[in-house]
Amino acid sequence: MKKIILVATLVLTYLITTAQNPVGKWKVISHISSFGGETFDSHKALLQQRPCVAKVFYEINEEGTYRLNAAGSGCDERYIKVQEKLWSKTNWQLKGNIFTTSTVKDFSVGQSYKITINGNKMIWVGTDGQGTITYQKL
Repeated sequence: MKKIILVATLVLTYLITTAQNPVGKWKVISHISSFGGETFDSHKALLQQRPCVAKVFYEINEEGTYRLNAAGSGCDERYIKVQEKLWSKTNWQLKGNIFTTSTVKDFSVGQSYKITINGNKMIWVGTDGQGTITYQKL
């Protein structure tokens, strides 16, 4: 009986400590996509046009909000205003290893990704061909 309780406790402890928790501040370090048979990093292309984006990050909050934060990026005010407005109503949910973002509270419409977190890296693989996005935790 003691062995069963010990094993159950160890399994539960393992599951709790290895659970994927995306809450925190994350910056995009790559977004690999394919189009017309070619693979490219759209984030790298964006950085060439707007180097300030390197200082933009996303806030995945405990209460289920997902926000872009460009306040300290040094990007022009118009760009900041537009980007922050685009992300101002976005929410997230995690079911198993599927991370979904949506502006609709019931998540009937949104973008879904298979998520993996390893150390300070989080990788999203689109479930509908959105590519692979890699984040680094701040």
